[in-house]
Amino acid sequence: MARAKRTARAEARRRHRADQGFVETIEPERSTERSTQAAPAITSRPTPAAPGARRGIVAAFRDAFRPLDVRGDLQALPTIALRSKALWIPIALTLASTALFAAVRPGGGQDVSLFGFLSLSLIASFLFTYFIVTPAIGAVFIAGFLAPRASWLLGVIVGLVSAACYSFLGLGGFIPLAPNAAQPRSEDVVIAAFALSPVLGALFASTAAWYRRFLMLTNPNRGRPRQGASSSRRPDGRSRAGNSGQKAGARR
Repeated sequence: MARAKRTARAEARRRHRADQGFVETIEPERSTERSTQAAPAITSRPTPAAPGARRGIVAAFRDAFRPLDVRGDLQALPTIALRSKALWIPIALTLASTALFAAVRPGGGQDVSLFGFLSLSLIASFLFTYFIVTPAIGAVFIAGFLAPRASWLLGVIVGLVSAACYSFLGLGGFIPLAPNAAQPRSEDVVIAAFALSPVLGALFASTAAWYRRFLMLTNPNRGRPRQGASSSRRPDGRSRAGNSGQKAGARR
């Protein structure tokens, strides 16, 4: 009954408007029904997160992983080697550590002390442990952390360089590789170094690259200038402090 009354009233209004010369093109009741039905479809769409927004620990842990692109990394290697310092810094540190260890020869009896408590033998032993001995954790970590891409490939290269330096020190007599018959031969140690250093170097370098992306996702504003320093200067080049001083002088 109520619906029939609304229909009769709407028909009477249309007749009245037609008699007065008005033309009705849109029915208000149907348009409101369509708008109310279309509104939930628009509001139900998820809003994407801002590109510079900070992510949670779980989301950053998941998004920090990158798929392996062997072909793309091999093609980008010459560009990375020429423009990035991720390859040359760890290689230079490895070569410098090898030269220092060969010159100092820790445990040889002669040592030079620095600042009264730090000796060259201690420094050479520390660099030998982290940049020469398999796996060269310090060298491959620096390569992976600084690499723009292809971190695993840089880890392989740095691992091979550290294996070559380790073999040089071992075969040259700077370090005892096989002091007695119970230990493996020097040749076996060298082969093991060249076999394990590239694999472990790729693993540690990839872990370092993942850790860098994880830090960037959890703290995206790291390294950006603060807004306070930029907002203190107006677009016309004047600072707020100078304007406040001028206003104070005008009031006096």
